[in-house]
Amino acid sequence: MNQNSENEIKSVLSQWVESTRFDKKDHILAHHLSNAVIFDVLAPLKYQTTAAYRDNFNRWQPPFEIPCLFELSELSIKAEADIGFAHCLIHCGGTLPDGKEVSDTVRATFGFVKDKGSWKIAHHHVSSPLVLSE
Repeated sequence: MNQNSENEIKSVLSQWVESTRFDKKDHILAHHLSNAVIFDVLAPLKYQTTAAYRDNFNRWQPPFEIPCLFELSELSIKAEADIGFAHCLIHCGGTLPDGKEVSDTVRATFGFVKDKGSWKIAHHHVSSPLVLSE
């Protein structure tokens, strides 16, 4: 365990959260590698590059009032000198232009690598739990 690395990764995730909350689309992926593999809950589900993911923002990102709800909970980070892993829950949603409030909770996992002295997200996976009835 490397506490300094874990703190640096936490800072990267905090910047990602703030960029998302304030809809700063050009900053949301600032700490991702250009060839990061991203899995998300909306089609096409898998993106091979950050550019492909960015190109889809406007297609599926709801027009929430800013700032929107986007908070991490139960964040767990493990890191060594040049590789790290994090997982958490994300509480997301907001107010739509018609005043309707929506919210959801999803799961997220991140794989980090140290690239040229900075932590970068190499893998980003967001999923929604499937709740089975009894």
